[in-house]
Amino acid sequence: MTFFEGPLLKMAEMEQTAGLLSVHILLPEAIERRLERWTEKMPGASWPTWGGHITLVPNFVLRGTMEEVRATLEAACVQWRPFAVRFAAPMSVQDTTRPDYCAVFLAVEDLKDAEQQRLHDLRESLLTALEPLREDVRPELLEKPFLPHVTLALGLGEAEALKLVQAMRAEPLEAEFVVESVWLVRQTPGEEKRYERYPIPLGGVARAELLRD
Repeated sequence: MTFFEGPLLKMAEMEQTAGLLSVHILLPEAIERRLERWTEKMPGASWPTWGGHITLVPNFVLRGTMEEVRATLEAACVQWRPFAVRFAAPMSVQDTTRPDYCAVFLAVEDLKDAEQQRLHDLRESLLTALEPLREDVRPELLEKPFLPHVTLALGLGEAEALKLVQAMRAEPLEAEFVVESVWLVRQTPGEEKRYERYPIPLGGVARAELLRD
């Protein structure tokens, strides 16, 4: 599987200034490009500048050291084998950053499916492992039920969001792939936001496989 690549995180550089940290699943390159092209042609849709992703651990401020975070994630992830996920459920939800507006998600197709449950369990294991090392920026996000999704639009009015969901159902739009790793993401401080990513393989996956072209 080939992943969308950006600047990889070097632990020596991370030690200098942590910034905001988070943990995500990044999309394979082929799915990344397909969904990005779709957002480019759909009015109201948008795509993250640093790539499509499924958020597992939202933004947090580091309590410990970067080496501790890396080691903790590696110890948690080595216990997990790669597994498949399928996203094929378009929906409009309240935009958490702008409560009077809507966001549009491509969410997990069947939350009761055994494979999809592994995604929930992986997230819980990472949250538990990182608990001593993180100070959540928006703790209220973790109080809500986990809905694995890829965000395809933010800040839309209700009618505009519904129109976009209907377009997603008409195509239809879907994404299915095997999760082989999670990615530690650092948003560096400064006037211009910059994102650095560091891959944490699941058990049985070599880091070199994640970085190949």
